[in-house]
Amino acid sequence: TFRVTAINISSTLSTYFSDQLQFEQRNEQLADDGEITPYEADEMNEEWENREWQKRMDLLPRKIGIALIRFHACTALMRFYEFITGRYILCVDRLENGSSGRESSYEHSVDVMDKLTRDPFQASLRTSQLLHNQEHSPGKVLSSDGKETSTSRELYKQMYSTCLWANVIPFLAELTVQYGVLLYGYGVYYMEKKKRRKEREMSNDDSDNNDDEQKCEEDDAESVDETAYALSILFRSTHLTVSRFFSWIAASAGGAAGSVFYPGWGAVLGNQVGDSLVGALLD
Repeated sequence: TFRVTAINISSTLSTYFSDQLQFEQRNEQLADDGEITPYEADEMNEEWENREWQKRMDLLPRKIGIALIRFHACTALMRFYEFITGRYILCVDRLENGSSGRESSYEHSVDVMDKLTRDPFQASLRTSQLLHNQEHSPGKVLSSDGKETSTSRELYKQMYSTCLWANVIPFLAELTVQYGVLLYGYGVYYMEKKKRRKEREMSNDDSDNNDDEQKCEEDDAESVDETAYALSILFRSTHLTVSRFFSWIAASAGGAAGSVFYPGWGAVLGNQVGDSLVGALLD
């Protein structure tokens, strides 16, 4: 909760100062060109500061509230997906209480469940320590296929696989929340549009001044709007899926790279950086 609040506050402040700097630079350019006086530029800057600061501070509590709701919704969905995966997809409980002939299936299910719920922070520390203990020469270890490789490369390889598995459920939960927000927004827009259309039809029935040709044109326009509405949802949902897929890959690669430089917190920071970079490029 504190992390989400701090991120939204810092994001709001950084955006405000960035916009302020751009606005002041634009006014300075106008003053240099002689279009306004330096005194007018200062007044415009002060007016912008007062207006934008108040507006953004008024919106900040709502922004933090929405972010907290999304965060807790993602957390709840993660636990739900973990429950569904363990209980009904991998059937860990049933295999555990089953016959001895299912021991291999039970071990496989537990292994998959462990990969999906593993903590990259702790896994990074343990894997780094384990590989350093296995070095037969400085900076050299034997890889899983028996070949000699550098410790950092083997650490990256193992942590990339670890982060890839561990990020499946969190990214799926976040994608589900984003789909919900997207469909809710489109649903509100559609219902408002339908309401306005109904009010317009009632107004037209009362006036009785519209001819058949005009009604046909309105019906054609409405059918085009329905098609464009469906295509817009399809495009946005596809873009969202592709964006989150590449964010999943980049976050896993970032977590692996961070583990090489600083095991533990490096994995956490690398995950965030990889996700943010793809989000900035594709969103």
